[in-house]
Amino acid sequence: MSQEAAFEVGRLYGPIKAISDILTAPSKEVFIGLPGIEGYYPMSVVGAAGAAINHTGVDAQLTQIGTVPVGYDGNSFRQLGAATDYLSKSSLYGLTGLETFITSSLRGFTIGGWFFINSLPGGAGGLISRDGIATNRGYVMFIGSTGAIRALVSGNGTNAFFINSADVPLTKWLFIVARYIPSTEISVFVNGVKTTNTTSIPASCFVSTQDFEVGRYFNADANIVDAKVRDVFICRSALSDALLEEIRTATAPE
Repeated sequence: MSQEAAFEVGRLYGPIKAISDILTAPSKEVFIGLPGIEGYYPMSVVGAAGAAINHTGVDAQLTQIGTVPVGYDGNSFRQLGAATDYLSKSSLYGLTGLETFITSSLRGFTIGGWFFINSLPGGAGGLISRDGIATNRGYVMFIGSTGAIRALVSGNGTNAFFINSADVPLTKWLFIVARYIPSTEISVFVNGVKTTNTTSIPASCFVSTQDFEVGRYFNADANIVDAKVRDVFICRSALSDALLEEIRTATAPE
């Protein structure tokens, strides 16, 4: 091939290769391949009125409440909590942890994503939740006023069992995950560091009638988090420690 021909091939192929790399980004492949995955929101794709689009094929768009703009810092994200801004949808992800269509060794659930927390909340800032007032508790992952991440599950809608991580750093991308294994454990992972509660763990998770929310919990605007978010996932299985570490490594923001 002549030098001129090689240059022309490169000129034409370069932009196509760049576009192809974006369309075949590894994150989607990693999350879509998880066992029992029901929801995956890369936060790069929007629907009508700014809805966050689910990439699993399940029709489960998250409605934009307030303004949750798409941004880019080398990674596409949505900005939560500049004011009363979060993503929400009713009747989504009523997780029990006992789904019989999941093999018994994997039963439970795992929720998580990448979060870049800009500032600490005054009380608690919801990350991922379907949790309401007493008698309507379900599950929630939130950050507290000191920076600890809490994962909480209720078995009867009233009594709640939880675990707290150590305080986390601000203004840094963190892979934050909560995992529930019925009658066994509630765990929280922050960038691969695991903290676990194995005491009095409920046999199933109560299905709260509260909306599913990203960026808020407890049906209260006082519990909104100021954070960037990407790659939120909801999995109807208890993913192993090793698999969660593989996901973290494979999808780490640039």
